[in-house]
Amino acid sequence: MRHRVEDFPFRIRDVQELMGLQPVRSHAEDSDFNCIFCGGKAKMNINYRKNVYGCVKCGAGGGMLGLYASYYNLTAREAYDEICEKLILKEPAKAAEFIAWEDMEKAVPESIRASEDEIHHTYSILLSHLTLSKKHLEDLMRRGLTEEQIRHEEYRSTPVFGLKKLTETLLEEGCTVQGVPGFYQDKNGQWTLNFHNRNSGFLIPVRTIDGKIQGMQIRADEVIEDRKYVWFSSGGRNMGTSSGSPVHMIGDADAEEVYVTEGPLKGTIAHYMTGKTFLCVAGVTQYKKMPEILKALKQRKLARVSEAYDMDKLIHCGVRPAKCPTCVFRGTCEPYGGFCSLADSLRRQVAEIHCPHLQVKRDNIQRGCMHLYRICKELSLPCQRMIWCLDDKGEWNGENKGIDDYYVALKQSEPL
Repeated sequence: MRHRVEDFPFRIRDVQELMGLQPVRSHAEDSDFNCIFCGGKAKMNINYRKNVYGCVKCGAGGGMLGLYASYYNLTAREAYDEICEKLILKEPAKAAEFIAWEDMEKAVPESIRASEDEIHHTYSILLSHLTLSKKHLEDLMRRGLTEEQIRHEEYRSTPVFGLKKLTETLLEEGCTVQGVPGFYQDKNGQWTLNFHNRNSGFLIPVRTIDGKIQGMQIRADEVIEDRKYVWFSSGGRNMGTSSGSPVHMIGDADAEEVYVTEGPLKGTIAHYMTGKTFLCVAGVTQYKKMPEILKALKQRKLARVSEAYDMDKLIHCGVRPAKCPTCVFRGTCEPYGGFCSLADSLRRQVAEIHCPHLQVKRDNIQRGCMHLYRICKELSLPCQRMIWCLDDKGEWNGENKGIDDYYVALKQSEPL
């Protein structure tokens, strides 16, 4: 028997609230959001009646399990279990049938992921056909990398035209494109690449312990709603393939200590500043592949782990009302019923209020940290937290958020 969405023990609004998503515009049956996948301003719609979401800019879309699973890089079953756990729901006996029901809603066929060697070969040849613009070279050098390091890491600018011709060239050179993230078939059945004006920027290869490229991030030229990085992916497109959010490693695979941070570029810069070995996830919530990688490294010489996630894990959640991000974007602080305004704050002599949106952000980051600590504990690996740039309250002072920023600042402060 096919189950209806009404049979689920939760709705997409529950998932939205659990993820801390705040609507830009709200209507009777749906709401518009800034897309959590591409950053498109007010481009993602959540329909409460149909319990589905979709972005008109990047094409991401699906059901409520897909929304949660895609963002946190989980399987549908993992997403279902985690949602039930956080909402304190008793798991229904036929959960697998509910998950299968949502999978049936996917109308676009996708390709099975190609092998590790095939993906590495295709990406390597693709990068050999691309160049790095002067602007992107200068951007990377400003972040602390040398020209030699940039060349070694094979950073390349995204192409802006000739995508089908480039794909044909790769096929002629013996590359596999089916099952490689970023490639898909257009409406005429021709293979092409998922590059466009919206995701133009430079490519950041993501490598395994053995140095094989298994994914690529794009540092976008145009930052929208604080989203700087997107995966080079074709998930949701005809015969496309999702990025899979692989973990990037740089440094000595036989090191006794590894540092875990968020962002392949960030970890790469920190490595070149210090010589230390870094494991880099796309975000603190994407921890599912860490056990396998840490276990493999432990079988070598790994003895300890240092958590080096961004310092907004200790972000201060108090804001001055006139500067509250909610007010900047919406004019009022909704959780406080419009109280968050300069006139009210002056009248009531309130210097600072607690921002629930910042609290959600801090909680999500700390939850990701806790997953890493749990994984290390299960593997009997000591794990220590790295902190820097603290104020007198023991919270982040707003400087040098990333571990790369911190090490670059240290290097710049060294006497010549």
